[in-house]
Amino acid sequence: MKPVLSFVSLMAIGLIAASAIALIGTTFTRLPAGGTTPLLDYRSLSIGLVIGLMLSSLARLSWAEMPRRVLNWLWANERNFYRAGLASVLLGVLIFY
Repeated sequence: MKPVLSFVSLMAIGLIAASAIALIGTTFTRLPAGGTTPLLDYRSLSIGLVIGLMLSSLARLSWAEMPRRVLNWLWANERNFYRAGLASVLLGVLIFY
């Protein structure tokens, strides 16, 4: 729950900062010819924030030890793979015959 809350709080801080920068930018610039204020595209801003946060969390992983951890996980769950394979074979026999 804590990682989810930290992710959501970082997203909120990023959106607030982007909104503040956009508001400050519109007060010091001239309005376009139509007279409307330039708006932020919050969808692309949110997608950019999510991608940035995901990349920063992926940078924290130790990629050198990842193959060893994957092999240990596969070795620890070997019996489960055997059971799933046997269950799929038996289910295939029941369905196709």
